[in-house]
Amino acid sequence: MRPTRVVVLVSAALLLAGCTNREDGVANPASTGSSASTSTSPPRGSENPDPTDPRITDEQPPADASFPADTEDDGGSAESGSDEDPAATMRVSGLRLGTQDGYTRLVVDLNTSGVPEWTVGYSEPTGPGGGPVEISGDAFLRVQLHTQAEPGGQSSSRVRTSPGPVVEAVTTGVFEGYEEILVGIRGGEQPFRAFALTDPGRIVIDVKG
Repeated sequence: MRPTRVVVLVSAALLLAGCTNREDGVANPASTGSSASTSTSPPRGSENPDPTDPRITDEQPPADASFPADTEDDGGSAESGSDEDPAATMRVSGLRLGTQDGYTRLVVDLNTSGVPEWTVGYSEPTGPGGGPVEISGDAFLRVQLHTQAEPGGQSSSRVRTSPGPVVEAVTTGVFEGYEEILVGIRGGEQPFRAFALTDPGRIVIDVKG
């Protein structure tokens, strides 16, 4: 009879151990599921990349004109690129216009890795020294770049586009270390936004309309 009691006791112990294992296991799936969920989630910020990411360029315009814009002056401070730019050699190397859904984009290309201090705002259609400029449009955006370069060696560019809010853009010269571009706008002052990109240096202006 004693051997029989031992078997019963051992069996009861095994049943209790089995129940304990199953109870411990209740928490494990939840823990495992949470861990799996974390591991399959995208890295924080991957869906909304940092706008300073060098992979984001003017060649990736927004799909439509839902971005914030107004008619107030805009501008920014000088920014260095990945390469050191020789002093007083920064110049505009070209202008590019492209019409998108609800806006037109102007890209001011520079011959450097970085960008200078810059401003964009509505003004009279005059050159850097105050002289008249031949340009079409009902309102005019002035892009002013503090390149600190001496006159000479700057390129002369004039680009036009239609349809869209921008009629044309033209480089107007250099005066006291500032190189300027005028942008002719159809239908009066239109909302715009502006920002700088480096590597290579560019000023980007999106005009709604």
